[in-house]
Amino acid sequence: MGNRSKVKTRKGQLIHTFGTGAMQVNKNGISMITCGLDHWFEDDEGAELSGVGKFIRTDKRLQKKLKVESFRVPPDFKVTENGLSRKVPIPAKRFPLWRVCSNTRCQKLQKGANEANDESKSFCNSCGAPTYQSRFITICSEGHIDDFPWFDWLNYHSGGQCCESDGCHLKLEGTGSSSVSSIRVRCIHCNKSASLKGIFYYGADDSGKPESAFSKASISCKSNRPWLGETGSSICSSPLKAALRQSTNVYFSKTHSSIYIPQKLEGISSLIAEAYSQLSDSQKAMIQGAADNDTKALLLSMALNEEYSPNNVKLFIEQDCDVSDLVELTEEEFRYEERNFFLNKTTSEELSSKPQNINDYKDWFRELFAEVSLIDKLTITQAMYGFDRLTPSNRKSIDEYKSMLWVDETKISTWLPAVQNHGEGIYIEFNADKINKWAEEYATCNAYKYLNEKKEENAFLDSFGPLTPQFLLIHSFSHILINRLIHESGYSSAALRERIYVSTQAETCMYGVLIYTASGDSEGSLGGLVRLGKAGKLETTITSALKDASWCSSDPICFETGHSGGQGPNGLNLAACHNCLLLPETSCEVFNSLLDRMTINGELLGIRGYFDTGSSN
Repeated sequence: MGNRSKVKTRKGQLIHTFGTGAMQVNKNGISMITCGLDHWFEDDEGAELSGVGKFIRTDKRLQKKLKVESFRVPPDFKVTENGLSRKVPIPAKRFPLWRVCSNTRCQKLQKGANEANDESKSFCNSCGAPTYQSRFITICSEGHIDDFPWFDWLNYHSGGQCCESDGCHLKLEGTGSSSVSSIRVRCIHCNKSASLKGIFYYGADDSGKPESAFSKASISCKSNRPWLGETGSSICSSPLKAALRQSTNVYFSKTHSSIYIPQKLEGISSLIAEAYSQLSDSQKAMIQGAADNDTKALLLSMALNEEYSPNNVKLFIEQDCDVSDLVELTEEEFRYEERNFFLNKTTSEELSSKPQNINDYKDWFRELFAEVSLIDKLTITQAMYGFDRLTPSNRKSIDEYKSMLWVDETKISTWLPAVQNHGEGIYIEFNADKINKWAEEYATCNAYKYLNEKKEENAFLDSFGPLTPQFLLIHSFSHILINRLIHESGYSSAALRERIYVSTQAETCMYGVLIYTASGDSEGSLGGLVRLGKAGKLETTITSALKDASWCSSDPICFETGHSGGQGPNGLNLAACHNCLLLPETSCEVFNSLLDRMTINGELLGIRGYFDTGSSN
């Protein structure tokens, strides 16, 4: 790779934090933006890998949901093919291109070359001092990103017309100040200047349409997509917004996840499936990487020593690969399928569940909960299909999001980047009659009505459906249970995750939560979590969790603030803060939002919490 800019990135980060279109900074301070998927499986010489099969992962339900043929795990940096080691870097480009002179007496602005992507330092062409990439960029809600429009901003606010010719050069003044309003951009040639005051303004005009400091200055988004090599050729209708390049609103990854459900194969196909499961990972990779079903069937037949007829092997391959016969499911139906497998004894390579006899648990537990299932083995696939900027949303279709990842949009149905992890978990389901009766009472709470209104104002939460008291309770319970399990299981809080199963619809009625841990190791985890789900242990753990939730070190501020106007980002939490309910971002699937400790125990506010209805002694 010579002296190219590079940064070490974990595979999971390429699905979440640093995927296509995201920026990250390497150890030398160079900011780069991850490129599109078109060249992810090419070596550093531009030659495509021949053996991509070992990176392919499948989950038929998730493939159907995201409308792709397969998923691929991001490649290792070094891949061995035909005995030769090849470097396979995920492509990235330097961004932003505008640079600032580090000499405080100079601070000249100069634009770097679009193709520059190496570690060589850039120096000021006036004083010779090193330069650094500008911290200011612009983004829009359509996903575009661009350098700060220095000339346009100066022209509008100075009343002049600085042409972008060789004779016009810009510099910054006042960069040592902590206030943006103290920073000015000045043209060295004509001496006109403008303050950066107000560049972060983003609001609504008199008609309610979004507007920004740039739209008010008649500066439009140019549809720039540098991660795809596009410099922008059309005007975008969404207003530009200024941002710092490492701000959290610059990139929101769009992901979907799925618990792998074993296929229901019958007769000879089930025997072939069992034989296939015994093959080595390298044999499976070779078969999955074949170009078509005929070749896959031939390779599988050879791997099984031609024990089964070619027709039966081909039938198995077609059953395994074809997703067209799957019905399109809503998110509730999607999760209801998983829940049903948890509550039925399942033994397979991908999923092993053991429903427990609820009568083995204590009386108070049986009064509040209906089901417990221990998941000794699970496989969860998380796939990235796009991203948002400015704010998370669900305004676009899945295909529109996928088109943001490819230069060649004809490939959007071929594959998506994903990680597939293995682990264990505990599934707990609440007593439906009990929780519905409690929900009727809690629904009259003014704070709950307020939270519902706030949720409707935030489109990024639309995918979680309507906010019901049942969801708020189970989500809050999930957080207190995870906080207690980290003390009992030996896992860190970042290692445990939640998956909420709530639906009030008659066809998919469920009120449960899966607490699980997963790692990239195909052997999964060590059983420490499942052990705590057994009768005699789970009751003790939940009792301790309920005691933890009865008081927050920030009370009375926590519950009073939460129930008088909400707290946290956008006011999307009630009685929930970092001292009681919030978890690491990787653990919560609702962005640490929609939480209320008073649903657990509401005595402090005179509210009847769900667990106030029973005893946990």
